[in-house]
Amino acid sequence: MKKVEYDVLIIGLGMAGASLAWKLSNTNLRILAIDSKPWNRFGDKPCGDAISKEHFDNLGMPYPEGKELEEKVEGIKLYSPDMKTVWTVKGEGFEIDSPTYIQRLANEANKRGVEILDLTTAMKPIVNNGKVEGAILFNRRTNETIEVRSKITVDATGYSMSFRSKLPFEFPVTETLDDKDADIAYREVLYTKDEIEDYKYLRIFITQKASPGGYWWYFPKGPNKTNVGLGIQGGMGYPSIHEFYNKYVDYYAPDIDKNRLVVKGGALVPTRRPLATIVWDGIAVIGDSAFTVNPVHGGGKGSAMISAFCVAKAITNAFEIEDFSAKGLWSANECYIERYGAKQASLDLFRRFLQKLSDDEINYGMAKRVIREEDLLEASANGDLQLSVAEKAMRVIMALGKPSLLFKLKTVAEYMKRVKELYKNFPTDPSNLIKWKNSVDSVILEFNQVLQK
Repeated sequence: MKKVEYDVLIIGLGMAGASLAWKLSNTNLRILAIDSKPWNRFGDKPCGDAISKEHFDNLGMPYPEGKELEEKVEGIKLYSPDMKTVWTVKGEGFEIDSPTYIQRLANEANKRGVEILDLTTAMKPIVNNGKVEGAILFNRRTNETIEVRSKITVDATGYSMSFRSKLPFEFPVTETLDDKDADIAYREVLYTKDEIEDYKYLRIFITQKASPGGYWWYFPKGPNKTNVGLGIQGGMGYPSIHEFYNKYVDYYAPDIDKNRLVVKGGALVPTRRPLATIVWDGIAVIGDSAFTVNPVHGGGKGSAMISAFCVAKAITNAFEIEDFSAKGLWSANECYIERYGAKQASLDLFRRFLQKLSDDEINYGMAKRVIREEDLLEASANGDLQLSVAEKAMRVIMALGKPSLLFKLKTVAEYMKRVKELYKNFPTDPSNLIKWKNSVDSVILEFNQVLQK
């Protein structure tokens, strides 16, 4: 067996792994990055392909360009189930060709010294004295087994969680995903019969009937091409997602030319708060594997880049102080929670609230403005849902037809605040993690029980 040593081993070259490799390529660290797919399929994962511009600006990531950029986005149109109410939320973003952009990041990292192996799988972790020290790899291109020793190993394996799931269960980063805290997603990219109206706006259709626990999307990739798909909540015993797609695609995307299909595919999308910790002794977890996806809209590429940014900073610091333990890497948690994780945890509750609403309640709430665009914007931007005394009084009048809806809205606002406060008081030391996590789990359980009433 071939034996090699590196400072950092990155397993997975999707958006998270490629972003981390790109960030760390500016250091003098010896880095190996691997992916089980061939090079020309790095980043080939079914999704909506939309990313807010602010992520690139805030994280210092390069903008997509050329073939990587399929369309500049100016905002989102959100439709009520009966299609009678439409909210328009403006905001700059990009609809990208994900594999092309991700492969560019990998190429640039490779040119700056990051070694990359495609068709290579991490078979099992190397763990000694409670610390991850690398992995046993198998390279299908050379039929070679490789023992890689690394000071820090990073799981960027996506929703498969294929590396961290093999770690000893006492590692906090082995936290599993409840089926109900995930969406099953399916999408197709197709050309359209005619030019798309308002093609610089993404469209989201909320409907429990056609996508229970999730939503339909129609994301134009230019004037004559679109990404159309849906997500439904997992673990609920719903029919196959293909049944929903085939039954309703003509309604939500009547202009597609089914004879001009570009690509299709499905994926599992975690839609919950992040892992209690994204680092432990010798290990870091980023992207979908760390549950960094936005729980409400299911977008994960921007937050994957945030997790990579935070872990890159923590790794750089760990090498400066020569401490590769959970404590040495702990700043990754603090960075991620401040930039995204606290908001994400509160949105986990907002997601649970939305999934309990009926189409009738959503129609009424949007039409009567019991639920407002401002709520969605504030929750999406900051994870907050603030209701002043005057505002509550006004909404009472609006909600006379469905008073329970206002009660639910008030309740979710209170619990979102509680969870966010817990995240603001994230433990400064790994020894206090379990106690803190139990507090978070307790609030989530209590919230679920209140929603059932």
